Amino acid sequence: MPRQPSPSLQAFRKSRAYRAGVLLKQLHLGLTATVEARLQDEGLDLTRPQAVALMVLIEHPGASNAELARLNGVSPQTMHQTLLRLERDGLVSRAPHPRLKRVQALEATPEGVALVTRGSAVARTAIEAVLGGLRTTQQDELVGLLERCAAALPAAAATALNCSGSTAKPRSGGLRSGA
Repeated sequence: MPRQPSPSLQAFRKSRAYRAGVLLKQLHLGLTATVEARLQDEGLDLTRPQAVALMVLIEHPGASNAELARLNGVSPQTMHQTLLRLERDGLVSRAPHPRLKRVQALEATPEGVALVTRGSAVARTAIEAVLGGLRTTQQDELVGLLERCAAALPAAAATALNCSGSTAKPRSGGLRSGA
């Protein structure tokens, strides 16, 4: 027989906070799946983590694996695996770092730039289709509300968000404020 959850757990599961967290997670997973499916439909063999890594690398040419991992909010091991695939596919190249002997500097190849540029257009169309049920003013309001929520996150979580295209700026005390 299933155990009856405690009243405090039942109250939490019915709370606005719980519902918001579940909906945000559903939206994140759903958007990721939708974008990756559209990328595949367009013949673009690129996952979201690969695309984000490429976009950050384009903005930070010459970055090391560790720098990219920090900027993307992932472990160096995870970034290493992502970069191995991108390098294998000719989308990223490595060269000796100009100042650090044991570090490799990474750069997106012209093929990598072209692929992520095409992929970003596909992703934007897919995301805009999801937002299409909202008026433009509602979309702007949603983005503003999400930025305010993101600004309330502790510093470690806010740092991870910086890699994903958030426009929120760091503020003193380790928190970020909306733009």
